[in-house]
Amino acid sequence: MIKNPVPRFVSVVAIFLGAIDLVRGFMHTVLLPYSATHIACLDLAGPTASDLLRLLGLFGISNLITGATLILSGLYARPVALALLALIPLFYGLGLITIHQAMSPYPPTTAQWGGRPLMMVILPLYFVTFTAAVIQMLKKGRFPSGPCSSLSTRPTGTSDPTSSPSET
Repeated sequence: MIKNPVPRFVSVVAIFLGAIDLVRGFMHTVLLPYSATHIACLDLAGPTASDLLRLLGLFGISNLITGATLILSGLYARPVALALLALIPLFYGLGLITIHQAMSPYPPTTAQWGGRPLMMVILPLYFVTFTAAVIQMLKKGRFPSGPCSSLSTRPTGTSDPTSSPSET
């Protein structure tokens, strides 16, 4: 059996962050009107109220998907969890840049966006965990030597005991 090269703490952090995302998804979907008015402080009195709720709710659905993905990868696919710990903050950063560019010709937002402080803690946690795991893997020489190195533990030229005689 091949030892997983990714440190175990990656799974713990991925499951923790996944649980947080499930809570955020619950807030953005099941508790949508409350979250919109009491946390984001959105003004739902205008004609765009249903648009704002729909967008916030859709974001909640993506939180639920991300949360479940992080938990499942933390439990069953630690290398995937490691990749997600790098990709998620990268995509948030890219998204924030494009959102700010799209908003530039409009007046500034009046919403409070009460979830921002939590995100200011969570996103660095993704980055710090990913970086710590990569550093630990480099120090211990745990990176696979090639893209398929973890697929086979048999030396080259030996046959698989489960293969049929015609395959050897």
